Amino acid sequence: MNEENRIALLIDAENISAQYADYIMDEVGNYGTCSYKRIYGSWDRIVKTKWEGEINKNSLKPMMQFNNTKGKNASDSALIIDAMDILYTGGVDGFCIVSSDSDFTALARRLMEAGMMVIGMGESDKSTEALENAFDKFVYIDVLAKQADEERKEEKKKQAAKAPATQQKRTAAQQRNNPGNIPSKKAVENRIKEIIMENDDKSKKTDLGQIGSKLDNSFKNFDVRYYGKKYLKDFVKDLKSLQLDDTAENQVYVSLKKK
Repeated sequence: MNEENRIALLIDAENISAQYADYIMDEVGNYGTCSYKRIYGSWDRIVKTKWEGEINKNSLKPMMQFNNTKGKNASDSALIIDAMDILYTGGVDGFCIVSSDSDFTALARRLMEAGMMVIGMGESDKSTEALENAFDKFVYIDVLAKQADEERKEEKKKQAAKAPATQQKRTAAQQRNNPGNIPSKKAVENRIKEIIMENDDKSKKTDLGQIGSKLDNSFKNFDVRYYGKKYLKDFVKDLKSLQLDDTAENQVYVSLKKK
């Protein structure tokens, strides 16, 4: 986490369930400190709903709207207008837009054009590829919530059985489900191999940091946590075609295993 980054968190309450509120707050903390924490929705979508409790709990500022015209979403318009107002005040380093609504695709692109770091969060079965690619990073908040729930269940099983659960079984189950547009493990492995071969052609070594950067550029929705891993190093270590080499200077290089 870069605590110096000031983030404007803008949540579309009409598109995202309140059950993900804690996960949203935890995730945005990985990118910086929230200077703005605003949630948008019509009165009936916020008042006396689960979001009302989460607003108080997480100190969110409700920006409630009336849909005066049938078929028009006033909340979406309010979020977009506020985002542009915040952009022009120059008080933030980035934005986190929480919605699976493809109507925010153009907004994300515009904020990136202005040099902002733009993070998206949404649900894997609702988000479109065009929306995801408009962000620097797009996080499937429902997948993270599901994984956290599975990990809690696994921990309870471990305690009950007094034996370690196998990470491999959990990872295999996650990949069978493969919600949304999460890239397959094989696709990621092939991309890493391409990166290594490109560097080999230039007689350059490939370090783990470069792998992470290029994977983020290639797959906007890539996150090692979706595969049951906490760190990129652990993810790469599981790929049989690749080899990790640690140096005395704590540098980690990745290369193709020799057959």
